[in-house]
Amino acid sequence: MEDADTICAISTPPGEGGIGIIRISGNKAHPILKKIFRPRRQRGSFSPRMLCLGDIIDPENNEALDEVLSVLMNAPQTYTREDTAEIYAHGSYIAQKNILSLIIRSGARLAEPGEFTKRAFLNGRIDLLQAESVLDIIQSETDEEFRCAFNYLKGTISRKIHAMQKTIRTTLANTEALIDFPEEDIDVDEEEFFPPLKRTKREMEALISSYEEGRAVKQGLDVLIAGKTNVGKSSLLNALLAQERAIVTPIPGTTRDMVEDTIYIQGIKVRIIDTAGIRTPSDIIEQEGIARVKRKISETDLIVWVLDGSDRYSKEDDEVYREIRDNHFIVAVNKIDLPQTIDIKELASKGLEWVEISALKDVGLEKLKETIYAKLIGSRKRAGKALITNLRHKNALAKAKDNIERAIECRKNREPLEFIAFELREALHHLGEITGEALTDGILHEIFARFCIGK
Repeated sequence: MEDADTICAISTPPGEGGIGIIRISGNKAHPILKKIFRPRRQRGSFSPRMLCLGDIIDPENNEALDEVLSVLMNAPQTYTREDTAEIYAHGSYIAQKNILSLIIRSGARLAEPGEFTKRAFLNGRIDLLQAESVLDIIQSETDEEFRCAFNYLKGTISRKIHAMQKTIRTTLANTEALIDFPEEDIDVDEEEFFPPLKRTKREMEALISSYEEGRAVKQGLDVLIAGKTNVGKSSLLNALLAQERAIVTPIPGTTRDMVEDTIYIQGIKVRIIDTAGIRTPSDIIEQEGIARVKRKISETDLIVWVLDGSDRYSKEDDEVYREIRDNHFIVAVNKIDLPQTIDIKELASKGLEWVEISALKDVGLEKLKETIYAKLIGSRKRAGKALITNLRHKNALAKAKDNIERAIECRKNREPLEFIAFELREALHHLGEITGEALTDGILHEIFARFCIGK
């Protein structure tokens, strides 16, 4: 990256604000700033890491564009490990645009999405796990999501992966020594270097198993509200959201299409989806709505099956049960503020437990949320533990684990050492895909293309 060109970008969000930050990185960063920035006080103006007050001046006409603060930072002690300059201008769109245009005319080019972080990765300041976490931090919506992303940035996951790589490399080196020098009296005890490999496999399994909770934290989970018509599904959606999101009427079949919104339960994003009531459709529109519900049932993470406690358990209720019984679901008996006529024995005979609620009177909703959380996360909750939140990382770990398992099996079956060495090299390759040591340009571009331009 030593010969890379100089890049620039606005690093603050578009729109009005108190301050707008323009960032420059590359070997021309300092000369460009010195060309366009006129300090109010010359003494010590361009001392590294010292903010300086002055004006941005267009050298062509000597016109002042804005009053700003600026700072120079010397490589390698910068975000990109390149010479860097930052300008803190007023946060209007026009002020930032004019300064950015002047910087580009002075020899820089507009950065690509994520290019500052990409340079930090390519220059070895952070690994790919940490680089990806930068975007996750920016996009965090909950405390739990931020904590997981920050764990990545601190290197918590990286250290685990690097420790695995070290163990595998040691085992591979010993194996290759036995392959290359079979006649030599090499001091390698095969019985000693395979137990660490088994521990590494268990560590991989633990990280892989953390993905479901990590996915819940990062991406959120889908909870489908299902039931026959007029049991209060839309009322429940509105009650959980604490707003009138779905239309509620006494007319059966009011909800024709799926309506969804997001709530947060103990730091987990939960997309609550209201659906059309499952029954014999009265027209083609309702028929399509019910068909969509049935297709969605198999795709969702959890179903809240709503029953009307003020009505008898009916054939329509049983039809809903048959649709959802092979899926992950909980039962909510609604309208407990009314006289109860539902036959609870029918639920008990199916071995079901239920939560009693009144969506209209806001009764039992906290208990329902607790039940939803327990069903979604349950014993997988790992307070303070590192979680895998990226599907790419999980898949690479799974491939590496399979390689380790095959290497151990080869050793157990006394197969040729070359087979073991092959599996260990493959495991290292897959772990390298996570840290960035073994990655194609296409995947690298895809990762950083999701970033904003100024980061």
